[in-house]
Amino acid sequence: MKKVEFAELLMKNANLPSKEEAKRQVEVFVETLKEALTTEEVLVFRGLGTFERKTTKRAEGINPRTGEPIKITPKNYIKFKVGKDLSDRLNVKEEPKKKRTCKKKAK
Repeated sequence: MKKVEFAELLMKNANLPSKEEAKRQVEVFVETLKEALTTEEVLVFRGLGTFERKTTKRAEGINPRTGEPIKITPKNYIKFKVGKDLSDRLNVKEEPKKKRTCKKKAK
């Protein structure tokens, strides 16, 4: 689902007056999320999940072209852990289907 499609779904579910308003709401949310993740280590949405800012360790690697050792600088990334409510919703167990039995026709 793309951001525009998400905005249309938001417009429908939140009874927003227009697509433009829904797009604006999505943009505000995304920018706020980015801002919070750059200033905070952990962002928790109960029922949805947890966004956590992590940093890769500094490492040494090898340049595949020259074979020379290189230093790999640490980088920040975001880890998302799914919350229980969302996990339960995604993993709904269906009841097993009943087996169909075929009756043989008498000859």
